[in-house]
Amino acid sequence: MKKLFLICLVLLSLFSSGAAASIFSYITKSEGTPTNAYYTFVIERWDEEDDFTPNPCYGYSACWISVNHRHSVDGYSGQPFRLFNIRVESYRTMKQVQQVILKQTSFPITGIAKHVGPAIESHQECVGLFYETDRNGFRGRLLPGSLCGVAPPPIGFCKVSEGSVELNYGNIDEAKLEGATRSENINITCNRDMNIIVTATGPDRGVVPLRGDGSLKAQLLLNDRKGEQGVPIFVPAGGIVPVTVKSILQKNGRVEAGPFSGSGAIILAMP
Repeated sequence: MKKLFLICLVLLSLFSSGAAASIFSYITKSEGTPTNAYYTFVIERWDEEDDFTPNPCYGYSACWISVNHRHSVDGYSGQPFRLFNIRVESYRTMKQVQQVILKQTSFPITGIAKHVGPAIESHQECVGLFYETDRNGFRGRLLPGSLCGVAPPPIGFCKVSEGSVELNYGNIDEAKLEGATRSENINITCNRDMNIIVTATGPDRGVVPLRGDGSLKAQLLLNDRKGEQGVPIFVPAGGIVPVTVKSILQKNGRVEAGPFSGSGAIILAMP
């Protein structure tokens, strides 16, 4: 019996806030000028929080969660794209904050955010979830656990040259599914000298589901390392650095015949 497999990885440039990732967002397009920019964004998912991560604004006099952009060089937010109409300073943990926010929205969240202000020079803007001490914004910080997508060129600095890559398994026997691999190279380019950590992830906590019943998934690797561990690289201004993307199929029980596909993300994170 033959089956067709096609894995399409969405290649996105993301900014890391430095914590273990649970909130994934990215900018698909940047337009305008550095002082008057528009960012088409997706906040893709918010993975379930653990019971221990503290709410960074617990005990504040007031605190809200917003969809906002990283506006200034010191990491503060701009004017909110959306402010959730519930205060969260009384919740001790991020899990409690997540639970109340999920009563007001579902994911993904999409839209177009606007930046008006100083041009990007030494920092990278992104759109994600922020905790705010003012309903009007401009003093918020990214929530812990954010992987928040930097603006790609022309406003931002770095990108994956190919834009997308397909790992195509073609026709493959059922007996050969488990552990089957495919790989392709991607090229990272920046318009200024940049140290970057390249990460690969899928929507199921890093794994790419290929079938709704969970019978077939793909693990992602970069340069033969687990994708979510990340690969540090240095990209000189105007230069190109190749990275190998590999997928490994994983079976869970019997896999029904037919075509399969899935998508993940290549993340460009600041170290």
